[in-house]
Amino acid sequence: MPLPELAQIPDAPGVYLMVGRDGEILYIGKAVSLRNRVRSYFQEGASHHPRTAAMVEKVAGVRTIVVTNEVEALILEANLIKRHQPAFNVRLRDDKRYPYLKVTNEGFPRIVFTRFVRNDGARYFGPYTNAHGLRELVDLVRTVFPLRTCREPIDGRRKRPCLQYHIKRCLAPCVGYQTEEEYDRTIDEVVLFLEGKQDSLLARLQREMTDAAEAFNFEAAARIRDRIVAVRRVTEEQKVVWKSRLDMDLVAIARAQGQACMQVFLVRGGKLIAQEHFILEGVYEQSDALLTGEFLKQFYTARTAAAPDDGALSPARVARDNQAPVPEKRRSSTSSAASVPKEILVADVSDERSTIESWLSGVKGQRVRILRPQRGVRAEYLRLVRKNAEQNLKAFLAHQEVQETAQARSLTDLADALELPEPPHRIECYDISNLQGTNPVASMVVFVEGRPKKSEYRKFKIQYDRGPNDFAMMQETLRRRLRYLRRETDRAETPIERELAKTERFNKKPDLLLIDGGKGQLSAVVEVLEELDMTGLAVAGLAKEHEWLYLPNQSEPIVLPVNSPALHLVQRIRDEAHRFAITYHRQRRAKSMMQSALDALTGVGPVRKKRLLAAFGSPAGIRRAALDEIAAVKGMTPALAAKIKQELEGGYRS
Repeated sequence: MPLPELAQIPDAPGVYLMVGRDGEILYIGKAVSLRNRVRSYFQEGASHHPRTAAMVEKVAGVRTIVVTNEVEALILEANLIKRHQPAFNVRLRDDKRYPYLKVTNEGFPRIVFTRFVRNDGARYFGPYTNAHGLRELVDLVRTVFPLRTCREPIDGRRKRPCLQYHIKRCLAPCVGYQTEEEYDRTIDEVVLFLEGKQDSLLARLQREMTDAAEAFNFEAAARIRDRIVAVRRVTEEQKVVWKSRLDMDLVAIARAQGQACMQVFLVRGGKLIAQEHFILEGVYEQSDALLTGEFLKQFYTARTAAAPDDGALSPARVARDNQAPVPEKRRSSTSSAASVPKEILVADVSDERSTIESWLSGVKGQRVRILRPQRGVRAEYLRLVRKNAEQNLKAFLAHQEVQETAQARSLTDLADALELPEPPHRIECYDISNLQGTNPVASMVVFVEGRPKKSEYRKFKIQYDRGPNDFAMMQETLRRRLRYLRRETDRAETPIERELAKTERFNKKPDLLLIDGGKGQLSAVVEVLEELDMTGLAVAGLAKEHEWLYLPNQSEPIVLPVNSPALHLVQRIRDEAHRFAITYHRQRRAKSMMQSALDALTGVGPVRKKRLLAAFGSPAGIRRAALDEIAAVKGMTPALAAKIKQELEGGYRS
């Protein structure tokens, strides 16, 4: 990296991002002085760890973000590592996929399962490593506490409650059977339950039951009694680990075969309410103390839902359940503070302990201590946590060994069957989805070393519009995908164009193209390969009828045994491509159906369309509505309402 560029780096606290030649972020770090820290990587004669030296060789540029202090840098660093997953950082394995339980930020909040955390005012609980267990927890909460599950706007327009009300799973706030104040009390009870404060919750429920009985509201008292019984049943299953009512987290690490596992026990009110384990990536020869510090930053960043906007970076993806159907309502929330205990017990103390303590103390609003117990009860429990970490790491390594052996065998068998020179490292599979030629789409799924790499999946909106022709659509898809390989190897292009092509993920050359189809689809693809002078790419078609593989210029199919690992692999890849394509096709079809009637109305733009659909649900609902109801929608006038109703009814009669 040129020294003049290093001289432009500010002498201020912040975060730096090491960027490779292809635009990929290699490493993210923080520093009190960005200039001194970044320059230390590139000094002549500097003695680096081999892993760091390998990273420095790949660096083409450095991006920096200046912050006010070291605590802000710590938070931003953890968020950026979580977002970008740099190859040279220590990070939670598949962290972006860990599930959370979310209490939405709406007028009448819902309890939802999500894998995305935003700084949106909602309350998040997690991360959890067991998605099935979390779904069971969501079901338990919805059984014990009558909360709505629908996304329907609560605006007083609904006349009758749904089935959830009749089976006692919801008290129907949508039709006014439950006030927002009553609903909020239930939400507060849910939060107490999820935070492990069952004693406070039971005392509160006991008071509510007594008040309801004294007011002769025996039906409500009976519902609260059933809730008390359910909460007590859950409480009795929790193990008491402390005589005093302490809130603490116990964190320990186990290492083996170049892998590391962090185990966390969450103790609230002296009771063990949850335990989770996380596999770390990028551990290499890092010390246990450093790994513990990196884990604490990423774990509590996720639990406190801290996600500052860094402006210049791409926004984090937003899950569908983050889109509230009713206006947000800011509440006095203590969810972040409750996610952080007063004490965190660790087996190894990080050099960044004081910075992490300052950050967590600010989140909680009182002092948080990170302690390393040497003797006594705390040390004994920490040893128990480490044993759990060792057991979970042992199970992970055994599962990984079995999985890698099976994948290696399936790839080797596939290479033998297709007469490839070596097992295919990268397999791309393509499928077409359309309904009589309408809304045609194509999918590309990518499997690397026999495993799906969803970040490199692609979907294509087909431009061919001359009726149903899967062959022509497949050819269009392959032309649009393979042209990026031509860009990389085309010597006639300028250096700038070749450099731009490197930033495209499409420039990765597949070892095998797998086509969902038989001889016809395969022949169409071969024509494209010949047209682009890429006949050296391996390609095969998998016909659905008999699950036979077809190769170019071979009339007879390759019939793999029913129990062949290679057959199971290509079937799994083909099915994934089909799922991805049909999902996209359904999205396009649903969107086109929604656009049909309202988009043709004169005087109805995107804003009015959105308001009309929010009020009446569909064009059919608008047709059924009275004229004064349409005119009452914000932004409408009686004249425009009459015109819209006339146009819709006219279109309906025709």
